[in-house]
Amino acid sequence: MYGDGRTKSALYGIWDVEQMTVDGQVRSPLLTDYGRWRRVIFDFPTASSFQRMDDSFAGYRAKIDVNSNALVLSKSDDKNWKASFAFQRQTPDQLTLDGQMDGHKVRMQLRLFGREKFLLISRGFHWVQEVPFNR
Repeated sequence: MYGDGRTKSALYGIWDVEQMTVDGQVRSPLLTDYGRWRRVIFDFPTASSFQRMDDSFAGYRAKIDVNSNALVLSKSDDKNWKASFAFQRQTPDQLTLDGQMDGHKVRMQLRLFGREKFLLISRGFHWVQEVPFNR
């Protein structure tokens, strides 16, 4: 159920939002824009998280249909709320979400965040450090 052997989302990964348009208007990646997404995280098959520009998170239930390239989001605390997207995966590290959310037409171009960029992966784990490691 947990760990590397568990079932993962069909869109598994941390995706950076490179460009986001709402109702045809490009939303610049401003830290003060609460409605603009910074990242989309697909980990578990039935859930996803969206990270806002202020680093807060919004969690959603997710239904991903890889046969029809459809993503449907819902909220556990609001049974009437629903967002639906068509997704297109141009390359293994590029994803486009195009659909409706909160009554607005939303389009996001996403790029997969490389696992090798994490400090623990790139530097490795050290129980003992001969010299301090400061970023």
